[in-house]
Amino acid sequence: MKLYQVDSFTKEVFRGNPAAVCIVDRELSEAQMQSIALEMNLSETAFVRLGEESCDLRWFTPAREVPLCGHATLASAFVLFEEGYWNKTEPIIFNTLSGQLIVTKNSNGSLSMDFPSTIPNKADEDINKIEKLFGGEVIETLRIPGELIVILKNPEDLFSTDPDSGVIASLAKNGVIVSVWCGNEQYDFASRYFAPNLGIKEDPVTGFMHTILTPYWANRKGQDSFKALQASSRSGDLWLTLKGDRVVITGNAVKVFESNFDF
Repeated sequence: MKLYQVDSFTKEVFRGNPAAVCIVDRELSEAQMQSIALEMNLSETAFVRLGEESCDLRWFTPAREVPLCGHATLASAFVLFEEGYWNKTEPIIFNTLSGQLIVTKNSNGSLSMDFPSTIPNKADEDINKIEKLFGGEVIETLRIPGELIVILKNPEDLFSTDPDSGVIASLAKNGVIVSVWCGNEQYDFASRYFAPNLGIKEDPVTGFMHTILTPYWANRKGQDSFKALQASSRSGDLWLTLKGDRVVITGNAVKVFESNFDF
């Protein structure tokens, strides 16, 4: 089985979000895929089974399978296009737990992913507790199943926060998304994602959370296109466009290494 490690949402190695991509050439059990993901110990390991018109795609964290993952989808498409598994002029259709996801390769080398958007609902949280956790003023809190979304007032608080993982784990089944409006020449908004319950203290760059934040910020700011920063230590850049009930996420990727994985 071919195994690739790819850094997503970056043009530089050792930045962005690393994902493992396994090109599955035989049937694997869920236990085997989970063991491989644990061994890789990255935020996600993707398993791709090639087809003639579409590909099956699954994602596993070190702790469990997840229904949607942006950076590992980007990494998977990058591998298929760049390693000769798929015609670069044809979009890739991935069959996933979140339905069909379509990825296209752009003329500038970036990749665009067409994902379903999710509208968060307002949440009635203990604001004092949340402000103490993140060390800054909170504008509002929201939820989708499994996730808490916290909107901060000041970018400096987002960049400097170092929340307690034990408290984070008690707030949501999966993780806590934190976002702030920047509104400068570099970025429209910035975010971070903390998910200790998924085996990830902080995810470097998270595609799926931008399917939530894009419609949120579009509603608040009256615009449908954004440049976003994920402000982790590795950092990553995303270009986002809201199109009806879909979000197009565009980013770059770079291969770190490839290997053969036999077990």
